[in-house]
Amino acid sequence: MGRLTEEQESFLKNTFGDRVNFQRLERKLYGHDMAVMPSIVKPLIGDTMPDAIVQPRNEEELAALVRWADDNCISVTPRGKASSGYGGVLPVRNGVVIDFFRMKDIVRIDPDNLTVTVQPGIVWEQLDRELKKHGLTLRLYPTSYPASTVGGWLAQGGAGIGSYEYGWFRGNVISARVVLPEGRVKEFG
Repeated sequence: MGRLTEEQESFLKNTFGDRVNFQRLERKLYGHDMAVMPSIVKPLIGDTMPDAIVQPRNEEELAALVRWADDNCISVTPRGKASSGYGGVLPVRNGVVIDFFRMKDIVRIDPDNLTVTVQPGIVWEQLDRELKKHGLTLRLYPTSYPASTVGGWLAQGGAGIGSYEYGWFRGNVISARVVLPEGRVKEFG
């Protein structure tokens, strides 16, 4: 994949304003996760510096961004806090990193059904603090609880503290709304 054209950069600026970043230093930071890439692997992966970082605020903006990227043959890489260290957030085809920093709301806490609906960028510790206000807590969570996101853990296939009793994270998810590559939103249950 090539670099963004002026027209493509202009679209992102006009659509996302101060929630798009083209600064080289920022793009370099978003080109890796928390782990150091082994020197033997680095040449195989190549350049992982994205062309832009975008922070959508909601599902509609996210779907529009993914649809635009698909229409323009631009790769997208979703990113929570990049705390896994396994390379899942590396933009190996450059393109746009979608940073979920602004999508970190709790949509609904349902104490009666013991469920919670959240956006992907919420950090586990923040979620647990809010659940405690309702007399609830998490069944399981990662060891990176203070820093990792719910969306990232679902994407990485999380197992962690509490998993011995309650299983992997995916077995505790009732449904997930997903933006598909063409920008369509689908709920999986």
